[in-house]
Amino acid sequence: MIICHPLKLIFIKTKKVGGTSFEIALSSFCDETSVITPISPNDEKTRAELGYRGAQNHQQQVWPDGTETAETLYNHIPAAQAKAIIPQEIWDSYTKVTIWRDPYDAIISRYYWEKADAAGIPFGKFVRGFTSMLTENSQIAPLDGPDALDVYLRYEHLEEDIAALGIDGLWERFSGLRAKGAIRPRSGADPETLYTLHPAAADIVAEQCAAEIRKFGYKRPGTAPAMAKPETAGRSDFIFTLSAGRTGTAWLAQFLGDNLRIRSVHEPIGVEDFGTAMPEISHMRRFNTLGMDGVTRKFWRNKLASLQAPYAEANHTLGKCGLIEALADSSIGSRTTVIILRRDLAKQCASYVGRNDFQNITIPWQWYLDMGYTNVIVNASALRKLGQIGWAIWYALEMEARYAYYQIKYGDQINFVEAKLEEATKPEGAARLLAALGHHGVPVLPEKKNATVNQSEVTEALTSEIRTLLGRLNFDPVAQATAYINAGRTLDGAARRSAAA
Repeated sequence: MIICHPLKLIFIKTKKVGGTSFEIALSSFCDETSVITPISPNDEKTRAELGYRGAQNHQQQVWPDGTETAETLYNHIPAAQAKAIIPQEIWDSYTKVTIWRDPYDAIISRYYWEKADAAGIPFGKFVRGFTSMLTENSQIAPLDGPDALDVYLRYEHLEEDIAALGIDGLWERFSGLRAKGAIRPRSGADPETLYTLHPAAADIVAEQCAAEIRKFGYKRPGTAPAMAKPETAGRSDFIFTLSAGRTGTAWLAQFLGDNLRIRSVHEPIGVEDFGTAMPEISHMRRFNTLGMDGVTRKFWRNKLASLQAPYAEANHTLGKCGLIEALADSSIGSRTTVIILRRDLAKQCASYVGRNDFQNITIPWQWYLDMGYTNVIVNASALRKLGQIGWAIWYALEMEARYAYYQIKYGDQINFVEAKLEEATKPEGAARLLAALGHHGVPVLPEKKNATVNQSEVTEALTSEIRTLLGRLNFDPVAQATAYINAGRTLDGAARRSAAA
C-alpha cells in the first residue's frame, strides 16, 4: 500500500490486479514522508533502477501534522486495518483508491500464479477447492459499508480510470511496467476457453462474487451448455471438520445437530473414547512422525467402521492424524463432506497464547502440532525465537497450508466445503453453509461455545501485535502446499516409506 502525501492519495492494494506495477509508478510521486510498503526484492530493484522511492515509513510514521506513530503497514493490508492506523483526518480527506478486476479473469491469473497447472490441478478443481480466494479482495477493499473506498479503478479500463484521477504522468509510468507479468500461457488460458471447459467453475464465481459482478457489470464468459448449472448440493451421510481448534468447532457441532437433525458430536472425550473414538497422543505423534503406519491405520479402520449414518463430528484433532487419508481409502469417502472451518487468524493465534496452549508440550501433542515434527509443510525456524507467539503463528499457518494440501491432493475424492466462523455465525453465512451441505431453510443459530470467559486473556494489543506479524509474512498457503507436493513429499509418509524400501 502507499500513502502519498503530495497527492493526498491512499492506495489499498488488492491481489492479481496489476497492483505492484501501480505501486511502483505511484511511488515516483511520493516524498520523504510518504508511506510505501515493501514489495518483492526483484520489484524493489525495478523501482530503484527507475529512480523512484522504495519502501519507507511503513513501520514508523511522521504525519503531516507532526504527530508520530510506530505502526506496521504492509502489502495487501485490509482497508479496515489501515483505517484504524491512519489519522482520521488523513483517512477522511485523502482519496482512497484500489484496483478491481473481473473475478472470472482474476481467478485464472491466480491459478497460474500459484502454479496449480504445473502441479496437475485442473482449473475447475482449483476454483472449487479454493473459493476463499474469490472473496479475498472484497475483504481487503470492501465495496460498501464504512470501510469502502472512494475510487475503484477497473482493471479492464485502467487507462481511462487512471486518467480520471487527474495525475499527470501516472498512466505513462504505469503502462511501461509489467511487474509479475508473463505468468499465464499465451494460448488456452483465456476466460472463454477455460470456462467453456469448466462451466461449473463459472457458476462458483457467479455465486461467490455476485455483488461485484452486479456493481461492475461483469459478464459470464464461456459457453454454458443447457444443463451446465450443477445440481443442488447433495446431502452427505457423514460430515467431518478440518480445522485448527479455537475456531468454533463446538459451536459447529451444535449448529449441525440443530439444523440437520442428525447425531452431531464435538469431541468424544469419555474415559473409554481415547484410542477408539478419539485419537490419543500416540496416534497424533505417530501420524506426524511416521505417517499412516499400521497403528494409525488400525485406529481409523475401527473408528470409521463404528459410525452409523447420518453422522457429524466437528473434532479438530482428527484432521491432524490422518482423517483425510483414511476417508480417501475408505468406503464412505464419496459419501462424506469435510468442512474446512477457519477463524480470523490473528484472533485465533491470540486465543492460543492467552490460554498458554503451547507451554506444556502434552497440549500440542494431543490437540495441536509440535513445532519439532520433521514432516511439516511450513518451515518453523524463523518463528521459533518468538516463543509462544511464534509457535501459535507457525501452527496456524501450518494448518492453512494443510487445508490447501488436502484440497489439492484429495479434492477429486472428497467434497470440501469452506466456512469462516465470523460469517457462519450470522444468518446469511449460516444459510450459505447449510446450502453447501444440501440443506435449505432458515438456520438455527446456537449460542457461542467454549468462548474465552476472561476477555483480558486475549487483549486487543496482543491480537494487533499478531496481526502485524502475520501481515509481514505475506503467507501463501497454496504456494507452500504446492511446493511441498512438487518436492515429492506427503503427510501420510508414503514418500518416506517408498524411499526406505
